[in-house]
Amino acid sequence: MSVMSIRIDTDKKKILKVIATIEGKTMGKIISELIEDYIKKNKVKIQKLSEKDNLNEIMKLSESSFMEWDNDEDEIYNEL
Repeated sequence: MSVMSIRIDTDKKKILKVIATIEGKTMGKIISELIEDYIKKNKVKIQKLSEKDNLNEIMKLSESSFMEWDNDEDEIYNEL
């Protein structure tokens, strides 16, 4: 399992913490579940692209998603 840092509004973090406590889950578990749901919801898009042998297109689409982690602040995670 890898580590990913996210930036979230302070108020949203507090609300998430309350919900996690009520549900008996960690905030990380809730985030993980949300990501799993998002992936399931969008899996068809990825399948359609790969069926057309557009793997390069998939890579191009994903590049912008990783741009936010290309900064000095998160540089320490490159060594993990």
